Amino acid sequence: MNNVYMLQDHVDHDQTRRLEGKAYVVDADKAQDLVARGIAVKADFPTLDNIKRNIERAVEMYKEHADRTDKNVVMSAHERQYSVLKAREALDEKVEQLKKDYETEIKALTVVAAQNAFKAEAPTPEASAFVDGVLLQLRTGKAEDVAEMIRAQLPTMPAATKAELVRRFDEIEKYAPAAVNSSGSVSGKSAGVLRSLLPALRDNSSALEYKMLTTIQRDGAPDTPYRLLKMAHRTYQPGYLASEVYGQYRSDREYEAAMAALKASDSL
Repeated sequence: MNNVYMLQDHVDHDQTRRLEGKAYVVDADKAQDLVARGIAVKADFPTLDNIKRNIERAVEMYKEHADRTDKNVVMSAHERQYSVLKAREALDEKVEQLKKDYETEIKALTVVAAQNAFKAEAPTPEASAFVDGVLLQLRTGKAEDVAEMIRAQLPTMPAATKAELVRRFDEIEKYAPAAVNSSGSVSGKSAGVLRSLLPALRDNSSALEYKMLTTIQRDGAPDTPYRLLKMAHRTYQPGYLASEVYGQYRSDREYEAAMAALKASDSL
C-alpha cells in the first residue's frame, strides 16, 4: 500500500471519490496511475510509516498471543486471562509511546519542510551568465523560440539556474519583443509563453511537503489497527476478564511499583 496526496479531485470508475488536498492510502498500482496522470503525488514518509508498521506489528503479535493463550489447555482459565491482561497492558503502553514518537516526528518533519520552503538556491556566476544569455536572445529573437530552448534544458538544468530565472523573471519579461503595452505591463502571446515556464522553474517540493504533512497530521491516525482492535477484539470486550483476575493483576502491579520505589530509595 502507498500514501498519496491529491492535487485535484478525482472520481474512479467505481465512483470512489478522492478530494484535492487530502491524503489517501491506495494500492501500489492505483498510486502509480494517479501519480503518472499528475492527479496525485506520493506522500510516503519512511520514519512515519515505520512507526505505523510498528503499531501494526504490535497489534498482530498481541492477537497471536491471545489466540495461543486461549487455546492453552495446560493453563487454568484464571492464568489464561491473567496472561492476556498482562499482554494487553503492555500493548496499550507500547502503542501510547509509539503515538508520542509519531507526533514528535511529524512535528519535526513539518518544521523542516516549512524552513526549506523559504530557502532559495544561492546565485552562481554560471546561473547569472545563463540569464544574461536569455536576455540577449530575447533582444534579437522570438520569445517563443527562447522559451522552447529553455524548456528543452529543464530536465538537466541546475537548481541554481532555475532559481535565477525565477528571481529575474520580471526582467526577462520586459525584454520579450512585442510583449509590453503602452501602460508598461506585459501582455500578449509572448508573455503567456514565458509565464508557462514558471511552474517547471519553481521548486515547490518543500511547500508541497509541508501541505502533505499538515494534512496527515490533521486527518491521519497512526494507530488505526489498535483502535479497531479495541472496538472489536474479544479480549477488549466487557465481560471477558473476570473481576478477580483484574483485581489480582492490579494488586501485583501496585506491589511491583512499591518494591521498585523502595529499591530506588535504598540506592540514594
